[in-house]
Amino acid sequence: RAVVVTARVHPGETNSSYMMRGFINFITGASPDAKVLRDNFVFKIVPMLNPDGVIVGNYRSSLAARDLNRNYKNPIKDAYPSIWSVKAMIRRMLTEREVVLYCDLHGHSRKMNVFMYGCENKEPSLRLQERVFPNMMSRNTSKFKYSSC
Repeated sequence: RAVVVTARVHPGETNSSYMMRGFINFITGASPDAKVLRDNFVFKIVPMLNPDGVIVGNYRSSLAARDLNRNYKNPIKDAYPSIWSVKAMIRRMLTEREVVLYCDLHGHSRKMNVFMYGCENKEPSLRLQERVFPNMMSRNTSKFKYSSC
């Protein structure tokens, strides 16, 4: 099974880089919890989806003035290369293993605290599946509030 974690699709959301750094430090660390996770999951990590936008100081867009976060459904390889590549990586991975979580770290200009947005599953048998991870998070740390989601 696999977990994909990405960050910094919006250059101005610098807090996502700090979250990613904390995640990488945790998952590569010596804690028993990190070892259990590494033993049970393959982690694919993309720490910065929009490095060109970060380098030139844009807030939401790439160097080509495109909001990469609005083009996940059908990204054009030449216009959105990082999004296209992440999707290609996930497609390849799905031929070998199940991807149980895709987490894209963001910041928010107005919303406070740590929270999650997710895709709502339309399949009735999977209806509540996307709520499991946020629920687990809220039960394991006081820094995350399920009610903020």
